[in-house]
Amino acid sequence: MKNDIGEILISEIEIKNSVSVLAQKLAVDYKNNNLTIIGVLNGSLVFLSDLIRQIPFPVKIDTIRANTYAGASTFPKAETEIIHNIDIDVKNEHVLIVDDILDTGKTLSKIIQMITKHDPLSIKVCVLLNKTARRESEIVPDYCCFEIEDKFVVGYGLDFDNRYRNLPYVAVLKDDIMITPETL
Repeated sequence: MKNDIGEILISEIEIKNSVSVLAQKLAVDYKNNNLTIIGVLNGSLVFLSDLIRQIPFPVKIDTIRANTYAGASTFPKAETEIIHNIDIDVKNEHVLIVDDILDTGKTLSKIIQMITKHDPLSIKVCVLLNKTARRESEIVPDYCCFEIEDKFVVGYGLDFDNRYRNLPYVAVLKDDIMITPETL
């Protein structure tokens, strides 16, 4: 797996430090509030688990599952598909949506619209990575660990063809690994 890596963009230590700082900020911002954290699967799984273990008060947790990429593609589908919606009541709760990356913004915009219908007190967005180069929706994360360039990244929950999520860092694959019919 390591032989597939072209460049490590964000190290394991950098991620650990940034997630810790972010958790401290969330602890201050949401102290004495009813907080529900909604993770966007599958990409946020690693980030979500590291983040919530550092929040020092009880939170509700749920997940929503969205499908943005088709198979071994590095380009998002035209329409985001919501495969599984939330199961818990978020009315009168402060909702924090946690995702791995904010790229085009279409997925998070759709999720925000869906959650808004449940009448939460507030909705904020927290992402590990913010990539503005391909943004199509006017959405800005409220919390973000890292700003990145327009590169297709894997690791720490992010995948290519549902692989590489288990890397402890964020990296770019070698060009020959990401050859797909779309890139030929």
